[in-house]
Amino acid sequence: MEILSAVKEEKKYREYTISIGRANLVAAFFIVPILVFMVLPYFLIWHRNIFSIPGRTWWIFLVTLPVGAVVHELLHGMVWALFVEGGFRSISFGVKLEYLTPYCHCNKPMAVWQYFIGAMMPLLVMGIIPWIWGTIRGNEMLVFFALFYTWAAGGDIQAMWMLRKFRVGDKVEDHPEELGFIIYDY
Repeated sequence: MEILSAVKEEKKYREYTISIGRANLVAAFFIVPILVFMVLPYFLIWHRNIFSIPGRTWWIFLVTLPVGAVVHELLHGMVWALFVEGGFRSISFGVKLEYLTPYCHCNKPMAVWQYFIGAMMPLLVMGIIPWIWGTIRGNEMLVFFALFYTWAAGGDIQAMWMLRKFRVGDKVEDHPEELGFIIYDY
């Protein structure tokens, strides 16, 4: 009689994180290249300053700011929910009160390419696309919104930058506490 021995597969992993405080500090420095990249082309095309927005419009921006934060996190969650087992049941949302930073967390592993798409979606939908459209149409307010939400994606940009050294099929899981992720070696 042959005895089969079960081999327990041990998951090995490495964490790649940045504290939220440090990520916010680094994102603060992103504003200069973002300004150059987004405002300069608009100015060169339209010869108008995006910061000369009427006062009433500033109030609209301030009132919609919390909505934009929610939409940003929902975009992460909706994309990641498409890729992971359990869908939206595997996604949680909240606010890190210490930093007044909203977050979306996915507690299931996915391929690096899937994580990357979910991480970049707010930048694309709330930053790049509105910037292109606002620049084409000459809409200062849309370019300003795009500028702000591109800057707000600073943490996401940092996470995407950290992913660059991994293969698209590697398994990654969103880090539960810090900005970043866990890469699994099987």
